[in-house]
Amino acid sequence: MFQTFAPAEVNLKKKARGVRCFLAFLLLSLGFLGGLAQAQEAVESRELGDLVAPAAEEATPDQTAGQTTASGTGAEIDLTGEGDQSLPQTIEQLGNDAAPDSDNTIELIDKAQPLRIGLVAERGAAYLQGRIAPFRSYLQQALSRPVEIIAFNDMSALIAAHTSKQVDYASYPAGVFAMAQAACGCLLPLVAPVSQQEPEGIYILMVVRSDSPIKSLADMTGRSLALSSRRGALPYHMALNELQRSGLDPNRDLSTVFSRDTPEEALALLENGEADAALVWSSTRYSQQLSTSDGAVSAYLASKSSGVGVQASSGFLSIWSSPAIPAGPHAVHTDMPKQQRADLVRALTAMNKDDPAAYDAIERYYDGGFRRVSLEDYEPIVQVATSQ
Repeated sequence: MFQTFAPAEVNLKKKARGVRCFLAFLLLSLGFLGGLAQAQEAVESRELGDLVAPAAEEATPDQTAGQTTASGTGAEIDLTGEGDQSLPQTIEQLGNDAAPDSDNTIELIDKAQPLRIGLVAERGAAYLQGRIAPFRSYLQQALSRPVEIIAFNDMSALIAAHTSKQVDYASYPAGVFAMAQAACGCLLPLVAPVSQQEPEGIYILMVVRSDSPIKSLADMTGRSLALSSRRGALPYHMALNELQRSGLDPNRDLSTVFSRDTPEEALALLENGEADAALVWSSTRYSQQLSTSDGAVSAYLASKSSGVGVQASSGFLSIWSSPAIPAGPHAVHTDMPKQQRADLVRALTAMNKDDPAAYDAIERYYDGGFRRVSLEDYEPIVQVATSQ
């Protein structure tokens, strides 16, 4: 029995030693493969670090002394990549880095500073806000910024607010603008409305009755003249200044100068024969257009024809005209940036064509749209205002 099974026991022992050897070999192989995997992972980590790892901070001497090394000999292994190839790690950092140089930033309209426009509310603030709504909407869309309409009770309050920069933009009659500019020297006219008949502006005319023997300024020596403004008012001085430029000195050459509050009163003196001539404004220089063009004569004739039992005047003739003076400007403070001024001019000059309702909301007298103007266009009346 023992002889029979002894070889089998030996064989089992041999097989057990073989299995142990195989297992030892397998463990050695797995350890070798694991080492290769770790090495490959280290290489890949280094390559990935070259792409995305943040810049390595400079280590202090204490930190350097405490760093772990792969070999135990003090040779450092950097698996984070080059420090100068770092990329932003957060969306906020990316936005902060890109925003200053980005051409694709969009400024929302509700974050832009509002354009503050000052206007005189002749019939109350509520009426003004309703009437001016199309103008406000047009500018807000054209400029991509909010627009605020600020109502004032009178021109004096508007001038004070504009010159102190409480509003950015205002619309003035030409004479009022001249006084405001003379007071502060801080306003810039951008555009002015024009008439389709006379796009250059308005004129100061000397008119006489159509049957008068007076045909020129030379015939006015020793004659009387009615002015459509009180003595001391800007239009009064402007009219006298223009006459002197043309060779007629009212203080020396005229027998009498009448001062009246309105052009209609001055024209009534002329029509009744109490004055030989009257100095009034008009949008035309030509006698044949006085009754149909915007101006003092057409307004006077219209008022006469509406009266019961009163006949309109037979007519007036113009014997002298001043140079064209632009209508009242839309002006801004000199502190407004140049680009904002250019944007306003572009929007305003296109308004009558692009949005007639917006133009009609802000301009009720001139039908030709806005044209660009400059301070030089108003220099004659600004000089007169400055001298007073």
